[in-house]
Amino acid sequence: MKKLIILMVFCIFSFAGEEIFADFEVYAKQSSKLAFESSGKVDKIFVDVSSHVKKGDVLASLDQTSLEIALKKAKNDLALAKNAKEFAKSTFNKFSQVKDVTSKQEFDEVKYKFDEAALRVQAAEIAILNAEDHLKKALLKAPFDGVIASKNVELGESASPLQPAFVLNSEEAKILIAIDEKYANLVKVGDIFKFRLDATNEEKEVKIALIYPEIKRETRKFYAEAYDSGLKPGMFGQGKVIIGKNK
Repeated sequence: MKKLIILMVFCIFSFAGEEIFADFEVYAKQSSKLAFESSGKVDKIFVDVSSHVKKGDVLASLDQTSLEIALKKAKNDLALAKNAKEFAKSTFNKFSQVKDVTSKQEFDEVKYKFDEAALRVQAAEIAILNAEDHLKKALLKAPFDGVIASKNVELGESASPLQPAFVLNSEEAKILIAIDEKYANLVKVGDIFKFRLDATNEEKEVKIALIYPEIKRETRKFYAEAYDSGLKPGMFGQGKVIIGKNK
């Protein structure tokens, strides 16, 4: 038994600092297909492929002519409804003061008109909110900082929520590392992954940030993630994980 324990300890320490060769492929850490929330004709496009954008930047907009008219009408309707409500309120107050000498039917009719006028004001306010929401949905904005990876829309085309207009990638890249299953219990978060880029022959070093909890049956490998900037999605190659030296 003592010999078995010594052998296990020896095996563990024999892996310390070992280099494990692994394949890797680069993806965007965050990637989203962006589509308009409503349908319409594309009126303006503010970005192109490779454009760098900030969260909240407007990428493109739909024709807003009819939407602006709808908003203007809703505001006019609200003004009219408020005037009607004020008149109905004034009339209701007058009838309330002489309620005892007014027939119940007349008083109920005046009260009904006041209540109806108040509801019309609420309806007009809702119409304004609805028109403003439609205008907001006519703008396609960047949900996070990144770079436009693809552009699938042109001026004058019809756009809809079912048609992605752009693909937005984050600046930060995700390095997906494929490691042989026999090292599954040895590789830890924080271990160093070293790799070399063929294009520049530059060696880079990153720390493993995430380890997937399963082994792929098809490849008999498990996967880990590391993150870095300055890498382009689609890059791939080989590197090595330095186990037992994570800090």
